[in-house]
Amino acid sequence: MGLLKDKVKGSQLGHWRMNRLLKLMIVDDEPLVRLALQHMIDWPSMGIAVEVEAADGAEALEILRQRDDIDLMLLDIEMPRLSGIELLRTYPAVKEKQRPVTIMLSAYSDYSYVREAFVLGAIDFIVKADMDEEHLVPVVLKAISELHKQAPPLHPLPISETQDDVDAKSEVLRQLITYDPNQQEDAAAIAGTGIHEWLGESNQLVAVMTIAHGSANSRMERTLHDTKTQRFIRQSVQTVLDAMSIRHFIYRKSQTEYVLFCTLAQYRSESVIREKVQSAFAMMQTRLIQYVNVSISIGVSELASGTKHWYRLHQQAAHLAAMSFFAGWNKVFYPESCMDQGRAGANTGSGSGANTGQDHVRKLQLTLKANGAGIAQLLEQDNPELWSREFEQMQLLLGQTWGWRPQDVQAALEDLLWELGGLLYRRGIRWDDLEDELQHPFEYMKSLETLEETKSWLHRICTNLHSWLHGKEKADCSYSIVVATAKQFLDLHYMEDVNLALISEMVGVSESYLSKQFTKEVGSNFIQYLTHLRIEESKRLMKKKGFKITDIAETVGYLNVEHFSRMFKKTTGCSPKLYRESLLK
Repeated sequence: MGLLKDKVKGSQLGHWRMNRLLKLMIVDDEPLVRLALQHMIDWPSMGIAVEVEAADGAEALEILRQRDDIDLMLLDIEMPRLSGIELLRTYPAVKEKQRPVTIMLSAYSDYSYVREAFVLGAIDFIVKADMDEEHLVPVVLKAISELHKQAPPLHPLPISETQDDVDAKSEVLRQLITYDPNQQEDAAAIAGTGIHEWLGESNQLVAVMTIAHGSANSRMERTLHDTKTQRFIRQSVQTVLDAMSIRHFIYRKSQTEYVLFCTLAQYRSESVIREKVQSAFAMMQTRLIQYVNVSISIGVSELASGTKHWYRLHQQAAHLAAMSFFAGWNKVFYPESCMDQGRAGANTGSGSGANTGQDHVRKLQLTLKANGAGIAQLLEQDNPELWSREFEQMQLLLGQTWGWRPQDVQAALEDLLWELGGLLYRRGIRWDDLEDELQHPFEYMKSLETLEETKSWLHRICTNLHSWLHGKEKADCSYSIVVATAKQFLDLHYMEDVNLALISEMVGVSESYLSKQFTKEVGSNFIQYLTHLRIEESKRLMKKKGFKITDIAETVGYLNVEHFSRMFKKTTGCSPKLYRESLLK
């Protein structure tokens, strides 16, 4: 690796890179190959930016028709729709200009293709089996040398941005979404001047992309901290927007939130713009789900023209992105998708309509507060149906909160937690005396990312409190401390990625000892008890409308829906589909 870096530094690249940044397009039908090529070598150190990628020759051809600033091309030979060879044959007819310097890629050595590629102007050839830094760098250096020989260069390339330039732009974008023009007119105007020079102010929109961190998924949180993952997310977004010819700037607001400032000044038809935008964000969503394995929510604002609108457009897009709290992840939300359902949040309107919406919010908050007090009172009654009916009423009320800010919904539900805390206090118990998940309930509830997660968590709390208050689990008194602790943990965390090894470590005994004692005292083994909890919760969720079997499986702790179906049938005697159908009869 050190020798390769020395070779790069010792090449003729130095002077070129001081003033220019070469633009590279990667064309390959295998997503993993494109991803590997992006990270296989340090492109910026060679004065190259991976500007755009394409999944086949047809997509690459469309990009080349729209752009004349691509300098280098890594081109796969065998691809669907239009192969690399066919692209080289076709492209000279597109424009009378110098074609990007091309390096061919192939999964195998077919020298008939190689010969034809050279005849058509390719500069070199790499077999994918040999595709590593040692083989790739010399070929790329050869391509750069070829670019030096061309006079004039393919196009006037921009001077590479320094980190200070990037930080300065990020600061302008931050100010743009921070300063409200109606309240901080001067500061907003200064920030607006900066972005006007970069993007213009015609047919502008803002998109906010949030990434699920997973309240119980520390591995995903670590992934989002990873620099390579962050770089790939940004590169994926940029590649899609470049391919769709959407001018843009990307501002990373936090580890889980990106703000995209876009303009489409070249289009006059709003329907054409909407089609372009929808295609771009659908493609972006698919790529991030498939290749980074993250769940995302994208909120896309309406169109506007004028720098004073950036702040408002960001507010709207951020509100729409937050609708994943109600509708779940992996969706793109547009203004009309809320308005068509009459569900735009009260804070998105203005005038008398906004006042009416705010009045409705206040009344609903008061009703939820009274409902929470009712649930706490009924938990003291022996009949569990009483508090369950009141809880179902709360779920109906929460259905009317669609469009609220998630923090406003959680604030309304905090009243229930205060009532439950009071109930515990009267029994001489504090939240701190309970399991880890319940020791800090207000903070934990804020970490839940969907309304369904929140309702399920509250339902589990109420169920466990009622059982404890009325001695439904008096048998727990006969359990050993180890088994009682393990059982209580399962009762609260069965929806998460729990296993015998994790819990045995938590209670401080070996797996074999816990397994033996658990079976002896509870009457079923660890897996049977865990499966019972998950299947019972899935049956409860199936009684509700709007939940897919795959969503239910994931909610109760099964990432593989086929495994969930097998366990459900083994436990109940019928498949999840048949069980749901039986509920409708």
